[in-house]
Amino acid sequence: MKGMFTKSVTWGSASLAFAIGLAPAANATTFHIGDMPNFYLTSGTPFTPSITAYFGNGFTGPVNFDDSFEFTIPQFGTGSGSISTSFSSLSNKLTISSVIINGTPYVVPSNGSGQYLAVSGIPIVANVMNTIEVLGATSSKGGTYSGTATFSAAVPETASWVMMLGGFGLSGAAMRRRKTSLTFA
Repeated sequence: MKGMFTKSVTWGSASLAFAIGLAPAANATTFHIGDMPNFYLTSGTPFTPSITAYFGNGFTGPVNFDDSFEFTIPQFGTGSGSISTSFSSLSNKLTISSVIINGTPYVVPSNGSGQYLAVSGIPIVANVMNTIEVLGATSSKGGTYSGTATFSAAVPETASWVMMLGGFGLSGAAMRRRKTSLTFA
């Protein structure tokens, strides 16, 4: 399902920042599901019990970035996902300073050749805007990051299923028992 295409880029006063030797202002970009090639479904639909989506971005040259990936799902459940970067030299290094999922910040640990973060158990509320925000910077040649987000619909607990089936059974028994007889004179 394609979402509304909205992409806003804020350059701020990048030329002034370069002139006085400060870092350039962050590029703020918002992606909605279906904004190719940055944010799209890889399996499922918003109505299936399991949904997987890809999100990511790439940059050329040095830049500070602030990417937001926004989506809604018409059902309750939990989310999980991962995000990673990799680089072969310092000139193509992309560093994620923070990932914020629905207002909760996460630090992305580094290793010698990139970063990786996996999260799970994120509550997803039906018909509410969810956001994955990725903040960071690239080195002189730029870099890329990529991630996956997975949604699993809420499954009723066994006790809920037993109560529901018991309710259907009692309703059926009550309807069966309630026979009326009509007599015509």
